[in-house]
Amino acid sequence: MVIAIDNKDHYTRRHSEEVTEYAQWIAEELGLSDEEKHLLRLAGLVHDVGKIGIPDEVLLKPDMLTADEYETMKQHAVLGAVMLAALPGMEPIVPIVRSHHERWDGNGYPDGLAGEEIPFLARLLAVADAFSAMTADRPYRRGMDWQSALAELRRQRGKQFDPLMVDAFIAAANKRGYARHRGEEELLAAA
Repeated sequence: MVIAIDNKDHYTRRHSEEVTEYAQWIAEELGLSDEEKHLLRLAGLVHDVGKIGIPDEVLLKPDMLTADEYETMKQHAVLGAVMLAALPGMEPIVPIVRSHHERWDGNGYPDGLAGEEIPFLARLLAVADAFSAMTADRPYRRGMDWQSALAELRRQRGKQFDPLMVDAFIAAANKRGYARHRGEEELLAAA
């Protein structure tokens, strides 16, 4: 399945691997079980599998999407959930994949879930997914630097993201000295 994603869009595979890594950071910070970490690894790698069903002219567009194209792109969460539901053993990650674009404030998609209505592991994956997306270079924009992306996570804490997950991500990044590795020592001190 990961190979199928890569064949369709090289960015998505790299992004999924990064999301998986960040999700594991949060899981470790929260002390999640080995089973939950395993589910997150699976969900992280295939959370965007529904993009296989998105037309290439939308998925691979080198410019910003129009409103209609964005509506089409939003279908990937449901498409991915449907695809995974058909595969034996994938049932536990279906709600994570379906809900990874839900927002803490209820303004997400596809179901408009809010707060704790959103599956716990989907709330976790949402932070990892967003951070990876914000820091990635795309044809239509440069990725944010680490500091700007962390600031955006903090701004969206309690709005787009579960505050617990944002706090755990920042703490996990701090413990790993990831910012120092990237040459941005001063930024996590403010987090």
